[in-house]
Amino acid sequence: MQHQGIIKMNKIHQFASEYLMSWFFDLGIYQAFNYRINRLSGAMSTLAGMLLTEFGPKGCSNKLSVLDSMPIITCSGKRSGKVAPEITSKGYCSTKGMYYYGMKLHALGFCNPNKLPHPEQIIFTPASVNDLTLFK
Repeated sequence: MQHQGIIKMNKIHQFASEYLMSWFFDLGIYQAFNYRINRLSGAMSTLAGMLLTEFGPKGCSNKLSVLDSMPIITCSGKRSGKVAPEITSKGYCSTKGMYYYGMKLHALGFCNPNKLPHPEQIIFTPASVNDLTLFK
């Protein structure tokens, strides 16, 4: 979420408490706000999935899909990963020819001739997870 340069969760809370208090009169403290936002992740995932299937472009094939992944690097493979160790791991990126600690963004998309694929599923996993084993 970015509005007027607001990127961090505490800045979002500060913005909401300063400018939107008339709308969110029971906002509460930052920790409670953060807890409520984190509880919405399941609902947002379901909503995004419904929107992706509902608004597919015309000419998109529901029978043929393409799969790709992208590394999200938190540190090089020469160091031990200390950022979010519960959701990251060591992996290898063959495109860049390097080991790294981090995550992978996996995207499965419906084929759309002469255009970018329409997203079917988007999943974040630790870097050690392989594309094919994930989607089998």
